[in-house]
Amino acid sequence: IPVALMEAMAAGLIAVSTVHSGIPELIQDLKTGFLAPERDVSTLAGKLAWVAEHPKECEAVALAARRKVEEEFNADALNERFAQIVTHLAALG
Repeated sequence: IPVALMEAMAAGLIAVSTVHSGIPELIQDLKTGFLAPERDVSTLAGKLAWVAEHPKECEAVALAARRKVEEEFNADALNERFAQIVTHLAALG
């Protein structure tokens, strides 16, 4: 997952990207950002135009994106999840 996308979302910016690698784990289309298929210039341009033309509607998307990064991709949350996995594996013996 590109750190630049996480940083943009954490800063309250709208993320527009392509469906590539782990990006869909971070961005849910129309919920926490906007995704277009790879190499689909027309769809990507359409998403960018929609964002530019609908700033009010994008506010909820930006808030949801920030919340997702804060809840799922911060160091404390990741460390807690790692500790849970280690504890679970240790209990299995």
